[in-house]
Amino acid sequence: MTDDTASFELPKIMKVEDCETLHGFLASAQSKHIAFDCSSVERLSGLSAQMLVMAANVWRSQSLDVTFTGPSDGFVQSVAILGLNDLLLPPQVAA
Repeated sequence: MTDDTASFELPKIMKVEDCETLHGFLASAQSKHIAFDCSSVERLSGLSAQMLVMAANVWRSQSLDVTFTGPSDGFVQSVAILGLNDLLLPPQVAA
């Protein structure tokens, strides 16, 4: 990560208040690369997933990096259940 990368640690379970915090982070991280630490996530709500997809699309459209680091089993499972693998998880490289 570089100095122009803003980081946000996703909580175990995102409540509405956490989505408000995420919104504030995104507002303050404009024009920076962003990294989401997904290592603690047990469950991802639909609202939080929508916000992450929106952020990823907006930032990538501005040629800024968006990374989802250390995705936990809960994060991966939630993303799969919501059908968002292609939008939030990088493609797996075949060995």
